Amino acid sequence: MIAATGLRWILTLLFCALAAYGLWRAFAARSHAWSARLAHGLHAVMALAMFAMAWSWGMDLPASPQVVFFSAAAVWFVVAALALPTGPEPRGRALTGALPHALMTGAMAWMAAAMSSGMSMGATGGGQAHDMPGMDMSAPGALATMTLSGTGDRWSAGLLALLLLALALGWLAKGFDTGRTAPRATGDASSGGAAHAAWDLGCHGLMALGMAVMFALMV
Repeated sequence: MIAATGLRWILTLLFCALAAYGLWRAFAARSHAWSARLAHGLHAVMALAMFAMAWSWGMDLPASPQVVFFSAAAVWFVVAALALPTGPEPRGRALTGALPHALMTGAMAWMAAAMSSGMSMGATGGGQAHDMPGMDMSAPGALATMTLSGTGDRWSAGLLALLLLALALGWLAKGFDTGRTAPRATGDASSGGAAHAAWDLGCHGLMALGMAVMFALMV
């Protein structure tokens, strides 16, 4: 999907690092509730899917399973916030915290569906690429190899890019504040928990930022 080699590799390294962190948080932190470990696992899968979408071979992956999986994940984030125990955290605050994650996973489902229906790559026997319905082949030197051509789809992609950018800035700012005000390494549980919270927020912000770039390239 991304024609610019440098940008493609930057996003590849970013998403691979985020996937590794998500998997580590999902399997290494046995003290976490199963729902928290599942959430980290879902974020790891999202990062791997975004990594695949940055490359042309990612378009060969079946889209329907991705749409179903990420749609179910978006619903799960909301249901988990409403139905599972939240401890001392109010239910409304838990739901507010879950909605951005539901938005991200829902955006993943939308991107998989859009790439499948409107961004297929076509080629003749002589290697001449042609526009397909809902897709424009990019000009030489463009950042993306293809973009959406439907007005509604382009507006949707642009809106999602802006929402994800807003989430990224909010998470990164909160992560920096959490890390700055967290207790310095003292070996106690509070300092470790604060550090993990800061890293989690930072990784969520970087994931949203990478996704915002991907959606902006579709416009």
